[in-house]
Amino acid sequence: MYKTYTIGELAKILGITAETIRYYERKNIIHPQHNASSGYRYYTTWDLHMLIRARCFLGFGLSIDQTAEILTKSSLSEIDVLLAGQEEELEQQVIYQMNLLKKLRQNRALMQDASDKKHDLSIRMSPAMYRINTQINYELILSREEQAEILQMCEKVPFVFSTALFRAEDIQAGNEKFEFGIGIEEQYASFLKLDNTPHLQFHPSRQCLYMCVPSRSTKLLSYHVLEPAFACMHEHNLDLAGDIITQIVAMCRPEEEYFNWHNIWIPIV
Repeated sequence: MYKTYTIGELAKILGITAETIRYYERKNIIHPQHNASSGYRYYTTWDLHMLIRARCFLGFGLSIDQTAEILTKSSLSEIDVLLAGQEEELEQQVIYQMNLLKKLRQNRALMQDASDKKHDLSIRMSPAMYRINTQINYELILSREEQAEILQMCEKVPFVFSTALFRAEDIQAGNEKFEFGIGIEEQYASFLKLDNTPHLQFHPSRQCLYMCVPSRSTKLLSYHVLEPAFACMHEHNLDLAGDIITQIVAMCRPEEEYFNWHNIWIPIV
């Protein structure tokens, strides 16, 4: 006959509440002995280790119902099938978290650029990205189909960023128009399972003149903020080779106006 213990004794050993133990019992993970006359439950060391094992499975990310199911299996192969499925789920979570960490570090690096290199110019390859427009200048232009695509993109947060685009033909014509929207870098598109929708535009990586500029809501955005870059291009006989894309790496509203910081890629030849 096994020595038995009260629910309070078991709870103290495991560092959990008596109600938690009752919850496990209701899920048929443990089966204490009941004293019909007193109504008390009594537990054995088998129950102790079943609870420990159950908490191991919960620690692997399995639900309480999945855990209860595993603990009813009588063969190791059946248990392994269920654990293999959870292993795959954990692998996907790790991949997501590693990409999330990469994106966070990337964003911090771009913010550091914006802080340290305002108007400084350098030659860099632009990140390949997918983007979709939400507005022209400061007015939304979304059709119903575009709204659906924007919704799909916003489900990819925090890998999404705001982005402005100055078309080369507008700059050459002296047109102050710019397009604004949201984007995702190509390096994250695959694991995010980004769909290729009709209004989603792909912009490949290109050799660019790179700069960082601040912007604010009290001063309308235009391509004139790029004048230092255009002057540098003229000095070094460089030509504009396509549309100019920006990535906003930070936004804030400390007082009565909005501020943001653009990292800008100007394709050159």
